[in-house]
Amino acid sequence: MNKEKTDFHGGNIYKIFREKNIDKILDYSSNINPYGLPENLKKEIFEKVFVLERYPDPDYIELREKIAEKNNLNIENIIVGNGATEIIFLFMKILSPKKVLIVSPTFGEYERAIKASTLANDSLEINYFELKESDNFYPNIENLKKEIETNNYDLLLFCNPNNPTGQFIKLEDTKKIIDICENKNTKIFVDEAFIEFIENWHEKTVSLFKNKNIFIMRAFTKFFAIPGLRLGYGIGFDEEILNKMWDEKEPWTVNTFANLAGLVMLDDKEYIEKSEKWILEEKKFMYKELSEFQYIKAYKTECNFILIKLTNISSENLREKMIEENILIRDASNFKFLDYHFVRLAIKDRQSNLKMLETLAEFVEYRG
Repeated sequence: MNKEKTDFHGGNIYKIFREKNIDKILDYSSNINPYGLPENLKKEIFEKVFVLERYPDPDYIELREKIAEKNNLNIENIIVGNGATEIIFLFMKILSPKKVLIVSPTFGEYERAIKASTLANDSLEINYFELKESDNFYPNIENLKKEIETNNYDLLLFCNPNNPTGQFIKLEDTKKIIDICENKNTKIFVDEAFIEFIENWHEKTVSLFKNKNIFIMRAFTKFFAIPGLRLGYGIGFDEEILNKMWDEKEPWTVNTFANLAGLVMLDDKEYIEKSEKWILEEKKFMYKELSEFQYIKAYKTECNFILIKLTNISSENLREKMIEENILIRDASNFKFLDYHFVRLAIKDRQSNLKMLETLAEFVEYRG
């Protein structure tokens, strides 16, 4: 019996293809750079297809050196993985935390990884710090500090910029959180999978602190549009944890094309600058346009997706109606603290965005 999972993430276009007997859809459920695969990478893959005849370097020295160079770090600070998911699961397996605080709503894989890392006979407590709608989903730093101070958490986990809200915690606020966690000996896991979409992100990443308590996860998937290649990496400053992750890691999980992609894309200045210019313009455009809908509240975003709240139709109902028009959106009701009012929309190129907005206006009244 072929049992299909309930959608846990965006981007499950294959399920839609099977259910609707179609072979094409405009995917607004996954947050991928609309410029697609960089041309330099296409050329490099074509010219170096022979690398498939070799095993990858199990230590990924050249790739890790390149990542370290771009982040002003040492190669010893870098671990690479088969997508960000491998990095999450590896870290949780090594840390095996017993009491965890997750800033939510957020990406669901953290909780799955934490539960997978805990033995059946171990006690596990997962608590959630709510990002409140009344605060536009920006964390109340004083309340978060109190929560950490009055509890003995093994791990604090947050996504920055946050998925699905698009909010970015300022560096001065993350510093306050880091200081409290250091005093309480609480480890911090920061998901920076969308950090490249933040303007001047090199000046705003928590990796600048080089703090032993912090572990950072990043992905090539979103910014460089390679979800099919699976390439992510971790940045850490605790030698013991990183060594244990390497010991636990399976060999060759990053294939030769993914390794090649990382080397090529990090040096693709033209693609990077073009993408940064696009997101700066398009996120403003999408917020402005969505704010013109009578029954939508749009929340300002710092990255390549935007969270909206519906008041005249449920997220599930809207999703089904949009699918009938060959557009897939992300029903955000399965994120903790969100409900059937919320939808997450990717931000794509102008032509696609206009098409999506025009279709949306068929079901949600437009004031503009």
